[in-house]
Amino acid sequence: MKITFIQPPALMAVDSYSAITQPPLGIAYLAAYARKKGHQVAVVDGVGAAVTRLQPWPRREKRLLQGLSFAEIIARVPADSEVIAVSMMFTHAWPMVRDLVKALAAAFPKARLIAGGEHATALYRQILEQSPVAACVLGEGELTLAELLEAFAAGQSDLSAVAGVAWRDAYGRFVVNPRRRRIADVDSLPQPAWDLIDPMLYQQGEVFMGPKGGRSMPMLATRGCPYRCSFCASANMWTQLWRPRSPNLVVDEMQDYMRRFGADDFQFQDLTAIVRKDWMLAFCRELQKRRLAIRWSIPVGTRAEAIDREVAELLLATGCTHITYAPESASPRILAAVEKKVDLGRMERSIRDSLDAGLIVCLFMIVGFPQEEAGDIRLTRGWLRRMARLGVHEVAVSTFVPLPGTRLFEELGRSTPFVIDDDYCYWMTGTTSLTTVRSWNPRLSDAQLLRAKLLAMAEFFLISYLWHPGRFWRLLSNAACGRQETKVDRVLREFLVKLRALIWRPGRP
Repeated sequence: MKITFIQPPALMAVDSYSAITQPPLGIAYLAAYARKKGHQVAVVDGVGAAVTRLQPWPRREKRLLQGLSFAEIIARVPADSEVIAVSMMFTHAWPMVRDLVKALAAAFPKARLIAGGEHATALYRQILEQSPVAACVLGEGELTLAELLEAFAAGQSDLSAVAGVAWRDAYGRFVVNPRRRRIADVDSLPQPAWDLIDPMLYQQGEVFMGPKGGRSMPMLATRGCPYRCSFCASANMWTQLWRPRSPNLVVDEMQDYMRRFGADDFQFQDLTAIVRKDWMLAFCRELQKRRLAIRWSIPVGTRAEAIDREVAELLLATGCTHITYAPESASPRILAAVEKKVDLGRMERSIRDSLDAGLIVCLFMIVGFPQEEAGDIRLTRGWLRRMARLGVHEVAVSTFVPLPGTRLFEELGRSTPFVIDDDYCYWMTGTTSLTTVRSWNPRLSDAQLLRAKLLAMAEFFLISYLWHPGRFWRLLSNAACGRQETKVDRVLREFLVKLRALIWRPGRP
């Protein structure tokens, strides 16, 4: 089959501090696997091909569209494409992606449109109802995609034998096939097909998931997470299996990117990078053995159980400069309610070990869980003040949103039914907004929740800069030089990029 993968343009909120602009790692893996199976593969990267272009999204205020226009994307799709696969990762972007899919269907009426990603896995019925998508790939995609393409190549319209697919039959009825088992041998998968996507185009964008320290590349050393937090979509997307790759193969891949792209900064996108201490030690020792002159980081929140002083010192010695922990709350009651299996005492010891070793430490927190009360938020704020005095460098406080595919989403829907419409999708950006949020907590108004969020961050950073004044001056110096050492440096760069787009957008004198 002739298949074209499409990375849609990115939709971001003007007042959000967490734009995610990085090469499409998931598409690169799928493209490589489809090619390995003998299919003709093309990729249209709607972000990377115009990564510096940000324009207002006309259908919603305070939203920016990053990347190619729909017409430009359509013009880059090979005319003989038989299958067009669209990435649907983020619920907040669904209204925009839906419009793109409709435009693609009109331009390529003979092609079959399919979708995959976290949003497609969670809200497949909405996608099939509202768009011309013929099938959604649920969860881990490689094996399901390959089998789906085989069915298409054989001319099959009945997809009932393809595990891991939601689809419409000949009568227009929605069918959800049983989910597919996870890939057991992740080392057997080919490396991402970066020859079909130029990852270095993203260097112009200046904003990655974590602080950008050079020629950055996204990496994946493990797949999945063994935990089942009720607010996280990982269990629905990946199940609870955690599959690590061979440390040697991961380092081989890093060296390959150094040779091919001059990469020297690696950002690991693993859901939970550090689960087993023995794996992390083996990985770090392999990096030491090869003496790679690199910088790497773990910008996605990881756990603390396997990180002690020995691990932390090895992380720093091998070039890891930045690590993010995700305790989410400092209230034991809330941690139990959302099934976040965190021992705060163990977390604090691990944070101390990382700080003593010399790592830059960030914390991910959430306020506004449906079960949360004022006292729980006070506990979180007090703990963050203590972490600031301890030396933690930065914190990102998000507001809770009910992510599709999570147990809290289902529980809220049963107790307080809400409509999954475009307005709901756009509100998904509220988790990292600095000016507007929506509260899903019956005890907290929107204004109260926003105030709690901003107060928690303000207290933390005020104490941090008072206790460690050199950091404030370092922040100013980094901003002036365009250097990124922390996520705060990255956020400042992100807002500067957005400001430039709003002031000097095309068409203005």
